[in-house]
Amino acid sequence: MISEKIESIIFQNKTKDQLIENTLASLSGLLADVFNGNDVNQLKNEFPEKIQIEDVGIQLKAVAVYLNSKEFEVPCVEISIDLIQEKTQYEIGTYSLIFDENCEQIDEILIMN
Repeated sequence: MISEKIESIIFQNKTKDQLIENTLASLSGLLADVFNGNDVNQLKNEFPEKIQIEDVGIQLKAVAVYLNSKEFEVPCVEISIDLIQEKTQYEIGTYSLIFDENCEQIDEILIMN
């Protein structure tokens, strides 16, 4: 009940599910570039050796709301997705997008383990 009230206040421009979909689409584009494209960000070496794109699984880690943060001047929402190596269930890293109060992306974060 209380989470529905909070969501109705925070997610007025886009729903939580739309922000998750945006994050998944962005992550898909990044992974496609790393494994099948030009790897413009040179991230392939950050992944486990011999891993293929089909070996990478994902799961929603968190939807976090920051009202006050040292890192961001405005209230924001962070959508975090864990990248998992399917065969071993090893957590490869976490991918996050940060959205401002208007649901505009303000940051992209990839933390590799």
